[in-house]
Amino acid sequence: MREDRIRKAAQERRTLFNAWLTLNNPFLIELIGEAGWDCITIDQQHGLGGHDVLVQCLTAARACGLPAIVRVANNDPGLVGRALDAGAQGVMCPLIANVEDAERFVQAVKYPPRGNRSWGPYRARLDHEGDYFKTANDWTIACPQIETRGALDQLDEILMLDGVDMVCFGPNDLSVALTGRLDIRAPEVKEAMTLVLRKCREMSVIALIFANDADYAKPLVADRWDIVAVGTDAGWFTQAAAAALREMDAGR
Repeated sequence: MREDRIRKAAQERRTLFNAWLTLNNPFLIELIGEAGWDCITIDQQHGLGGHDVLVQCLTAARACGLPAIVRVANNDPGLVGRALDAGAQGVMCPLIANVEDAERFVQAVKYPPRGNRSWGPYRARLDHEGDYFKTANDWTIACPQIETRGALDQLDEILMLDGVDMVCFGPNDLSVALTGRLDIRAPEVKEAMTLVLRKCREMSVIALIFANDADYAKPLVADRWDIVAVGTDAGWFTQAAAAALREMDAGR
């Protein structure tokens, strides 16, 4: 079985840097792997491409040795199962509103007796020796997002669920839920961030957080979040394209 880089790093308290993909291009994943990023998130909620593109991205990720998390569009067992069967190690679910949502999501990620994931791991089994069914539940990662007021209010209950391996703190949507505006630096968001990290530590749940940019990310690394996503591929490209044009314009 391939090394479980995500769980190993969390046990060692080493922060992993996550490349968050919305363009979802396999060649870009190869470049990200060459650059030395630790893991990727393939966003199928706010990103491009359908299932065929997802399989291509997961194939590239496996070739690069990059652990892959897929954010599905919604809490749909069919979407969750397809991502796992295609080779995702982790699945992230947006807009979890309560512990019942989280339980339904975990059941879609895990095989019986814990859950009800359907059998058919056509690519997922490639990294596993022996009986995939017996090892899958300890390998796969169920990652509900904490980005709604309801999820924050029921944080303890969600983190205590058997099978919640990781949570993703989403400051953008949570800021809107808590303040009515898009303000990731609002005091309410910072308080929630501190609470979620502390609770994850207490309950041995891996803590992932999305940062819009490097300035926002640096304090999170200092606080030892387990996984920090820094912007998105589309954002990196936009910034690099603008910087290159400014440099050329300066010489005209």
